[in-house]
Amino acid sequence: MKNSKIIIIVATGVAILAAGVLCKQEFFLMIPLFISLFVMAFQSEANRVGALIGSINSLIYTAAYVYMGVYVSAASAIIFSFPVQLMTFFRWKKKAYKKTAVFRKMTTKMRVGWSIAFLAVWGVMAVALIHFGYEYAILDSCTFLFGLLTQVLTMLAYIEYTYLWIIQCVVGVFLNVQMVVNDYKETTYLIYGVYALYCVICAFINVHKFYKEQQAQQPNRMEEKNA
Repeated sequence: MKNSKIIIIVATGVAILAAGVLCKQEFFLMIPLFISLFVMAFQSEANRVGALIGSINSLIYTAAYVYMGVYVSAASAIIFSFPVQLMTFFRWKKKAYKKTAVFRKMTTKMRVGWSIAFLAVWGVMAVALIHFGYEYAILDSCTFLFGLLTQVLTMLAYIEYTYLWIIQCVVGVFLNVQMVVNDYKETTYLIYGVYALYCVICAFINVHKFYKEQQAQQPNRMEEKNA
């Protein structure tokens, strides 16, 4: 891990701790954020270890989200994030390339199909949550579904997950802003959200770099196979 990234991790950690103390946020709500700083650092480099640590951290996030009243995100953490990240680690390890995995692209039909399914499920979920008077209905349902789809595509090593991950983090920042407006104690999560967006952009760059390397090596692999 580069020194510049370590400096960013430390600076973000200090900012989260300072905001937590000033806003008098319960310390246990900050614990998953501190762990996530390292999870995202690994994932920004497309390192499969990030998925292993992230699976464990998702259990801590579940408790934090329940306490904060963000129930859809809590459900996402315990029902999907934990098992999917765990499977991602073992799947990437099975199809390893250096410290990452062998990546691939989705077909056009797959992209269209997943997009239609996403919009349909999001529409139903948003309407249902609005009907029951859930305050964060639109943004939380978007974050939940983008997170779900991103994690599934990550597990399957489709590079399209990097595009969706950026969108999810942008929506997540808006959700954090709304939460801070309602309760200033959530400032720590907003700080982390900005850090996460930076890491996701780094992941986008690194995943596409690895994909190009792998594509360039494919002719050599075919030659070795036929030899």
